Amino acid sequence: MKRKIGKIICIVLVCVLLVCVLAYIVGGLQTPRAATGFRAGLANTSEFLSRGVRGFFKSDNDYEGYRELCAVPETENGYVPQGYCYCEALDLYVISYYHSDSASVLALLDAQSGAHRKTLHLQNADGSDFTGHAGGVADDSQYLYICEDNTVFRVPLSALSDLDDGAGLPLSEKMLTDVKCSYLNCDGEYLYAGEFYTYYGDDRYGTEATHHMQVSMRETHFSRCNAYRLSDIGKAFAATPVAPGIPAMAFTTPNLVQGFARTADGGIALSTSYGRNTDSHLLYFSDVTKGDADYTVIFGDTEVPVYCLTESTKTAELRLPPLLEGIDRKDGAVTGIFESGAQKYSDGKFPLNSVCAFE
Repeated sequence: MKRKIGKIICIVLVCVLLVCVLAYIVGGLQTPRAATGFRAGLANTSEFLSRGVRGFFKSDNDYEGYRELCAVPETENGYVPQGYCYCEALDLYVISYYHSDSASVLALLDAQSGAHRKTLHLQNADGSDFTGHAGGVADDSQYLYICEDNTVFRVPLSALSDLDDGAGLPLSEKMLTDVKCSYLNCDGEYLYAGEFYTYYGDDRYGTEATHHMQVSMRETHFSRCNAYRLSDIGKAFAATPVAPGIPAMAFTTPNLVQGFARTADGGIALSTSYGRNTDSHLLYFSDVTKGDADYTVIFGDTEVPVYCLTESTKTAELRLPPLLEGIDRKDGAVTGIFESGAQKYSDGKFPLNSVCAFE
């Protein structure tokens, strides 16, 4: 009797395994497609386990491929750096920060000398302190853009020049987005706004279910980066916008993305990181926009092409110290910052408090 029960249990386990394998294969066919619950659960479990392993086993600190350009200010005052851009019009490095006990700020650095020019305190439209993460900053020839959750704010570049050190910078104009913005970038034609994802059961870093896509047999993407054509979104910014801006195109992105930049050859660079003791990576992809879109999404009556940044389109990968954040392009090279230099992460394995260039 016991032997018979054992056989039945074995048969059931084999059947369950076969069903799981079949679901895995079927879920990876005809990609990209909306991620099934099974494939999403499998990807999330894998991410959760791998994050735990990465956190337990510390890699060596023999990092290469980066060059320190200048120090990041304000970390000694409890601020945590997040967004970064090189503002060509003003020849400044612009860094955004949050603080657990006060207003978020922008620091402006002379891009030639690295000298700290000024710090501006971010304010809401009513003059109260803006205390969001201010996760990304980007610039074009007229405006600086700052993101928080599903909102992108913009301020004239002239305000950065006119205000004195320590002054308040009101965020009075904004555009709504359908992505939970964690980073920004601008290449002069498009404003890129993207979201960060990694799995937690409490959904602390969750994204819209419509952004969860099976993009290849092995890859499930849970986050998206929208590209807004600058010439199209002027009217989307207002004191009280009524509808989200409509992107010209979008990209699906892997987990842990903290920054985005277009490279000198038209390709795409993503910074990925999570955890004070685990490596960051700078991922390089070919210019996927030269080919056909992988699928489309509908915004109102507008059909928007979407391109998938999959392993098959990746051209290079650079292993870097923990907590790489915002990135941009300057003088043909990708540059960026780390939040590991903040006091909050002083117990991390490799604090790095510099604007860096990556090679």
